[in-house]
Amino acid sequence: MWTSFVGFMGSGKTTVADALQAASGRPVVHLDDAVAARSGRSVAAIFAAEGETAFRVCELQELSALDPARNLVVDTGGGIVETAAAVELLRERGVVIWLDAPWEVIRGRLKGGQPGDRPLVDRLGWAGLEELFRRRRQLYAAAADFRLPATATAPALLARTAMLRSLVWSRRRPEQRR
Repeated sequence: MWTSFVGFMGSGKTTVADALQAASGRPVVHLDDAVAARSGRSVAAIFAAEGETAFRVCELQELSALDPARNLVVDTGGGIVETAAAVELLRERGVVIWLDAPWEVIRGRLKGGQPGDRPLVDRLGWAGLEELFRRRRQLYAAAADFRLPATATAPALLARTAMLRSLVWSRRRPEQRR
């Protein structure tokens, strides 16, 4: 079973996934890193050379290549919810947890980054990014089995909560999971 994290960039997916891996010993897959490793280019380079659509295709291919039988922690990119097939795959293979941080928290976390770190920040600017954040909230809510507020809560506590939510989800009968 997979425990997958979705949420906007800067919501803490990578940090909480790493904390869950440390607490549970389950392997973690950072999907953006896996795409970059397979392609030999950074996410920013893929965006720059081929655009977001091409990146989403690579992201879905990498997600599809993961073993559905492995007990994984999956750290997705913030836009994975833009691809219905990717959301379906995440939901088929386990529990989906939305790390939900308010816009003010997200913006504060992203402001410390360097140009080129986050292609959408560079391309959309703050106003466009906030609009994207607001639109994607609906997609995260629709994709997720559970929502965890991700503000000042320690990553280790969020990881333990995610572990408990995963256990609850796994003990439900399949027809009760969604």
